[in-house]
Amino acid sequence: MIRSKTTRRVSSVVSLLAAASLVAACSSGSSDSADSAAEETVAAEETAVAEESSAEVAEEAAAESSNALATAWEQDWSALGLANPGIIATDAGIVEVDTAQYKKEGPFTIGFASQGPTNSWAAIYDETLKARATELGVTLEYVGADGKEDKQVNDINDLVAKGVDAIIVTPMGPAIKAPLERAAAEGIPIILCTGIVDTTVNVSRVDRDNRLNGSLAAEWIAQKVGGAGKIVMLAGIPGVPTAESRLEGANEVFALYPDIEILDTQYTNWSPTEGKTIMEQMISKFGDSIDAIWSDSGLQNVGVIQAYKEAGLPIPPMTAEPLNGFLKLAKENNVEFAAIGYPPAHSAECLDTAVATLEGKPVSSFVNVEVPIFTNAEIDDYVRMDCSDDLWIPAEALSAEVLSSLKLC
Repeated sequence: MIRSKTTRRVSSVVSLLAAASLVAACSSGSSDSADSAAEETVAAEETAVAEESSAEVAEEAAAESSNALATAWEQDWSALGLANPGIIATDAGIVEVDTAQYKKEGPFTIGFASQGPTNSWAAIYDETLKARATELGVTLEYVGADGKEDKQVNDINDLVAKGVDAIIVTPMGPAIKAPLERAAAEGIPIILCTGIVDTTVNVSRVDRDNRLNGSLAAEWIAQKVGGAGKIVMLAGIPGVPTAESRLEGANEVFALYPDIEILDTQYTNWSPTEGKTIMEQMISKFGDSIDAIWSDSGLQNVGVIQAYKEAGLPIPPMTAEPLNGFLKLAKENNVEFAAIGYPPAHSAECLDTAVATLEGKPVSSFVNVEVPIFTNAEIDDYVRMDCSDDLWIPAEALSAEVLSSLKLC
C-alpha cells in the first residue's frame, strides 16, 4: 500500500518537474516567475509525499504491533503444548501515536524513574537501559524507587523539576498517576516501561502482556494436575502492575477449573529469602498435600526449592521465569517446571521509544515484548552453568561488556 500510493505521488512530482522545465524553455521572459511557481508546487507535492508516507508507515507499524499481541495470544500456548482454555485476549487498543508535538533537537536528557535495583532482574534492567543511553548519546537522569510507590511519586516530581525532555517510568503503583499527568501537562512525553497506570497521558507502553504470562502459567498448572488438585500461588510485589496482571490472568484460568483448590496465595516481593520463608510456612500448614505451585517468577522459586529440600519432601511442579539460579537448582533437583520469560533487556526498547518520540517519529501506543517460553525438557538449551545465578535467560541482548560489568558471566 505504501509503495503504490507513494509511487503515484512521486510520478506526480516528476510530471510537475517536467512541466516546469517546459514552461521555462518556452517563456524566456517569464522564466523566473514560472520557475518559482513550479518550485513551490513541487515543494508542496514533496511535503505531501513525505506526510503520506509517514502516515502509511504509522498505520503499518500500528498494525504490526497489534498483530504481534494477537499472535502471542494465539501461538504462545503451543510453546507449552497447551490450548487457550477460553480466556479472552487482552485488547490493548493499539494505535499509532503522532509525536510531532514532542519533536526537538538533540542531544536529549531523559528521566528514568525506575523500580530500583531491588533484585537481580531490576539491576540488569537498569544497567541495560543505561548502556543503551550511552550508545545513543542520551543524558540519563536516573532515579530508583527502591520498589516503593511513595518514593516514586517524589522521583517523578524531581524529574519534572529538572526539566527533562522525556520520562520513562516503571510504575510502582496507582499513586504515580497524578505526577505523571502533571508532567504530561507540561509537555513532557511519558513512556511506560514494564507496567501500567490508569491514565491516558502516556505516549507509549513497552511491556509484555503479563496477563497472558499469568494465564499461560495457570493453564500449565491446571493441565499438570489434571484439572483437579490443591495448589498454592506465589506472586511478586503487592500493588505492582506486573505482579497484579499476572495474578489476574492466573485467577481467570483457575476460575474455569472448579476442582482446583487454591490453598493459599501469598506475595513474596520477588525475594528468594521471603519465598523460602513463605514456602516453609505453607509446608508446615499443608504438608505434602500441595500438588503444584503457581509462581510468577524464578526469584521466589529459589527459596521454594530450598524449603522443600530442607523439609525432605518431593518438589511439586511449578511455574517460573528463566532465572539462571532457578534453572541450575531445577536441573540439579529434577524439578518439573514451565518457564515463561520476561527478559529485563527490553528496557533498551523503552529508551528507543522515548528517543523516537523526541525525534518526532510515530510510535506504537503499545509494544508487546517477545519472551522465551519452555519447560524443564528444554533446560539444557537455556541454563548457563558457567554464569552467575543472577543472570536472566536468554542474555543475548546484553553485550559482553555489560555482562562482565555486572559480574554475570
